[in-house]
Order: sequence, then C-alpha cells, then structure tokens
Amino acid sequence: MVNIKEYHRPQGLADAVALLQRKDTRTVALGGGTWLMGEGPRDIEAVVDIVNLGLNKILVEGDMVHIGSGVTHQHLVENDLVGTSGHSPLHIIGQTAEAMSGMNIRNRATIAGAIVTADSSSPLVTALLACDAEVVLAGTKDKSKAASAQSPEDFFRVLPLAGFLSYRQQLLAEGTLMTEVRVPVLMPSPDTRGSYARVARTPKDYPIVCAAASLEMEDGIVGRMRVAVGGVAPAPIRLTGLEFGLEHKKLADWFEVELTAAIQELTPKGDWLGSAEYRKEMAQVLVRRVVNEIR
Repeated sequence: MVNIKEYHRPQGLADAVALLQRKDTRTVALGGGTWLMGEGPRDIEAVVDIVNLGLNKILVEGDMVHIGSGVTHQHLVENDLVGTSGHSPLHIIGQTAEAMSGMNIRNRATIAGAIVTADSSSPLVTALLACDAEVVLAGTKDKSKAASAQSPEDFFRVLPLAGFLSYRQQLLAEGTLMTEVRVPVLMPSPDTRGSYARVARTPKDYPIVCAAASLEMEDGIVGRMRVAVGGVAPAPIRLTGLEFGLEHKKLADWFEVELTAAIQELTPKGDWLGSAEYRKEMAQVLVRRVVNEIR
C-alpha cells in the first residue's frame, strides 16, 4: 500500500460505490486489510473503508443466513449457527474460517476478503461453495444508474458464489462492492449434514487439497448434495457433475461411479506442493472421506 494517496470512510453504500467506480483513481474496498497490507498490488491509490456501512452482522431471515461482508473469520468461528460449536451442517463455515489463519489474523480478516482474494485451496471458500453460498453486490455497470437507483433491483445484484469466482476480476473492475454472503439455512437432522477434510504438509499448514460437502438424504436416496474441492483449479470449484449424477439416486449404489467420472474431468496444475496426479488422487480421497462421514 505504499502508493496510497486517499483514504475514505463513507457513511452509505451509494457513496462507497461511487468512490469505487471512479475511473481516474485505482480504488479498492478496505475491510480487514490483511491482504492489502501483505500481498496487495502496489498500484492502488485509494481505499474505501467499509467499517461504517453496517456490514459486520450475521442474521437469519426466513430460510437464509445473511453474513455481512465485513464479518471477520473469528466472528464466523464463534457464531452459534455457523461456528465450530454449532450443530448445523453450516458448522463447516466456522471450521474452515478457523483453518484460514491464526487468531490475530482471524480477528481482522473478513469473509469478503477471503472470497475476493480466494486462492486455489481456500478452506473457507471451499466450504461456502458446499453450502450453496451466493454473494450480494452493490453497484451497476453504469455509474449514472447506480447514482439514480430507485429500487434495490437497480442497485444490487445476487450471484452464485461459483459465478462470482469465475468473473470476480471483471466485477471488481466495474466498482461493485460485496455487501453480504447468503447461505440457505440447513437445520441439523440425521439426514442433513456437512463435512470438511484436507491434506497438508503438517496438521497446522494451509491445505494442499481440501474438500467439503453438505448432504440431504432420505432412506439412502440423495435429495440435495453440494460438493466442493479446493486445490485442483485456480479457485475452489463445485463438482456439479457429481451432484447432478447422484440426485434422486441411491448413494450407496452410484457414488463411486459418479465420483470417478467427476474426478476424471479435473485438470489441476502441479507445483512444488503436489503434482497434478497427486492433486487428483487426493481430491478423490477427500471427497470420498467427507461424503462417507455424512452419509
């Protein structure tokens, strides 16, 4: 952040978006600042602090959990519904938030920051994908429309998390601001569960490959399944082929066939942490592990 020339702390979303959409100054949103202070690009000229925008709450409304973009990783860990001590299948959100870093970083790093900067094997983003997360973005492509928006539909966009990850650079370049992450409420029951697993060099290390799943099943028949894998693509991905292939089928009869087919479609790149073959093999092992834990 050595080139920062401007610091802004707007009181409303419209003002924040207007600042982000300026074309003459490279401006980004500032949440916890852990990425900006560490690995952030050096051509950033201005930051927009979101601290006064009320984006630091976790609320349940109807059948959705609304997680403000400014919610810290530690807040996720400690929350009754998505935290590590919760009994909901959503506990994998808190579990993976805890796996992202140590306590000092978790008290600053935000959920939006984890998504915007998501690397290949981000535990938290992997779990959010498995929980069917979607993101809410404030702002439109046209700055003039954003300034004159008359309804929420004119100002906000909702995207599946997987879609945002695919186009995040373009969306951020447009000056949009992530305001919240939403996940469906998954109530605890014998047939609704969530699980996360990883492989790393040591128990405390960041994962090389990780997997997460949430599953609703009745009498051995899959009703709703979401499976995500990290470490096999530029960002964590959903195994939609596996999910579709098992829908309304008996898990015990079809799981291995569909899993093998889904893993064959992966094309990871190898590096010093693991070859492409290793990553594919570990992905299959970990997906099998998380599904077997919750089946």
